[in-house]
Amino acid sequence: MPEHESRRGNPLSPAGVPDNMFPDPHIKIFVNPDTGRENMYVYVGHDEGRGQFIMRDWYVLFSEDLVHWQCRKSLRREDTYLPPDSTDCWACDAVRSPWDGRYYLYYSHGGESTGVAVSDRPDGPFVDARGKTPILPKGITPTNSYDPDVIMPDEEDSRAWIVFGSDWTDHYWAMQLRESMTEVVPGSARKVPVYPDEETQEELRGPLRSDQAEAFRYGDRWYLYWAGRYATSKSRLGPYIFRGNIGADIPHYPDGRAFIDHGSFVEWRGQWFYAVSCGTESWSFRQSWLMYLHVCDDGTLMFDEEIRQYGVGQYDAAWDRIQAEWYMAIDAPALRKIELRRDGKHTGFAIAQETGTQEARYPHVYGMGENLRMTLRLQGEAGAEVEVLCDGKSAGRLRLTEALPELTEVELPLVHDGGEHELTLRLTGRLVIDWFRLRP
Repeated sequence: MPEHESRRGNPLSPAGVPDNMFPDPHIKIFVNPDTGRENMYVYVGHDEGRGQFIMRDWYVLFSEDLVHWQCRKSLRREDTYLPPDSTDCWACDAVRSPWDGRYYLYYSHGGESTGVAVSDRPDGPFVDARGKTPILPKGITPTNSYDPDVIMPDEEDSRAWIVFGSDWTDHYWAMQLRESMTEVVPGSARKVPVYPDEETQEELRGPLRSDQAEAFRYGDRWYLYWAGRYATSKSRLGPYIFRGNIGADIPHYPDGRAFIDHGSFVEWRGQWFYAVSCGTESWSFRQSWLMYLHVCDDGTLMFDEEIRQYGVGQYDAAWDRIQAEWYMAIDAPALRKIELRRDGKHTGFAIAQETGTQEARYPHVYGMGENLRMTLRLQGEAGAEVEVLCDGKSAGRLRLTEALPELTEVELPLVHDGGEHELTLRLTGRLVIDWFRLRP
């Protein structure tokens, strides 16, 4: 792919912020009260030290298109129980309460304890919600009471849980949150065990364990993620079975420390996203990166190296190909992402639909000269159609006169102006789209 530094989207770089050392991302989708539209909010710390953690406040990054970002200080250490000169403003997580509609930010005091702050807005400012006392004091369970992750109620469990812990002591624990969101239920502490495999009922130990974990649900599976590694379970609180390392191919530091650590996941507009904290020249001087997440049929998690470099939500017409699964929005669930396999082996991902008419949208396509030709790799039934919209206007239409039972490259001439555009693939009938390419 060609280099376009001004268009690179990773690491996340908020406008007007020269120092984008924002680690430990937790990503959430909330309505922006100023616009009434959904934004992605990324709750982060701020690294200032090289060779040691120096973190003085908490921040939130937010964006509507995931290309253009803004940044605000969401919580000051002076407004918490931390000492006024503290440099231990570690990882945080934020949620919207289903009971009072307010936003609660759970923050770490180093590796010792966890506090909670509250705001009427998702971007803050947040103020301490407990009279400057921790919600998870040191010693509340056998593990370290920090690096919180909050699991909200769903149709299977009406309770909210806060998950926390580390490999330093007794791994991961969870406690139930009261509906006030500012207290835990006494006696609710639960161990969240992670086993190395289905047969071994002893907890996973050693270098495969780390600190901050995040639990999220994908379909009927629960995932517990930490520092690139992940485990799955049928229940939010486990037991979890270790499955793999999404960061195995990302470089490590010479001392073996993982180049990636804290990570977070969310679904938005039919696409899954993965935010992760990545090191720079020092393990304590980190940035946040955002990628598409892909999930194989067997539950394996994957991301694209190209997107790790270039970020989400933007494309270049000169790229060799734009993968169909890199969409920013689809008409889900009728149009969905699928895994491609050949001879039993994984070969990639695609988008597919069985019937009806749905759309997949690709905003911010740069460098489009006039009247390009699109090559699509697709398969479909006779009579199926692909219409390409350029900024909402029809630029070309392809109708299959006969069935294509295998993925086949098909060319479609487009009529459009040059410049930057949003492309939409409007699909009708049974179709699978692997990728498309733009050429003069």
